[in-house]
Amino acid sequence: MAAALVRPAFLSASVKNLIDRITSNEFRDFLRNRKLKVSLSGGLKVTLLMLEVVLNDAEEKQVTNGSVKEWLEELKDAVFDAEDLFDEINTDFLRSKLEQDSQNVENKVHSFFSSSFGKFY
Repeated sequence: MAAALVRPAFLSASVKNLIDRITSNEFRDFLRNRKLKVSLSGGLKVTLLMLEVVLNDAEEKQVTNGSVKEWLEELKDAVFDAEDLFDEINTDFLRSKLEQDSQNVENKVHSFFSSSFGKFY
């Protein structure tokens, strides 16, 4: 029976990971680049902190209350979906940063050759 129980400690670790990602500079930059409110991350953080408190209580209650166990199963799926979303956001952020860095290098090379060869003319 213990193997069938949802592990809130595992979910709690995942929630802490999400909090770290929400408060990261990369996520804030992502929000700014998309012209979204950076304060959105603060609201998400508060929600996840409240969720963490509920998870601690749910660990005991899932043994005697089937609804709590079912809620934890649904929550686990939602947390995994949120982690996937943050992976996509991180990938998009890194891709745009790489494109920006590539464009900067291209501009520097073009500028170097323009100024260097311009002297020969």
